Amino acid sequence: MSEAKEIQLAIAAYAEAYARLQELQEKSKLIPKGDQKTGCIGEFYAYLYIRARFPQREVFYGGHNEKGWDIKVRLADGSKRFQVKTVSAYADARRISPIHPGWNELFLIYLDKDFKPIGFWIVAGNSIVAEGNVLKSCVCRKPGNPSTGSGIIPFSENRVAQLIEAVDGS
Repeated sequence: MSEAKEIQLAIAAYAEAYARLQELQEKSKLIPKGDQKTGCIGEFYAYLYIRARFPQREVFYGGHNEKGWDIKVRLADGSKRFQVKTVSAYADARRISPIHPGWNELFLIYLDKDFKPIGFWIVAGNSIVAEGNVLKSCVCRKPGNPSTGSGIIPFSENRVAQLIEAVDGS
């Protein structure tokens, strides 16, 4: 079994456990509500997409100290940096974590309750975030509803089929 398939199986198991935990979080005051792994799952999907898009290039994650990008690919003429923002169907408000400058492409990923992608939008160029600024309180578009999402974000077509193809092909 490939490493990517093994991770996908772990994500599926996590989705089941997450649903049960979510149910308990809504009923009990003993455990806080929270969504800690959604971003990691989104970055995993984005990594597979980038790797499929640039198959002969080195792709690597940024560190926790890097705010402007999450994944980088080395190209013959330099590097390309990607910031990944992920929202799951568990997040009723679909609030995106702060968007920092420093990326070449912004990936917005929307996951269903099984943590599988059903929305994938790419914003090219980082003109929506001025150098030294941070976009806060933005909202992700809801798949199938183009009238949703923050107006400052130029949502492109939903490219989830391309993302799924890259994930399934890994």
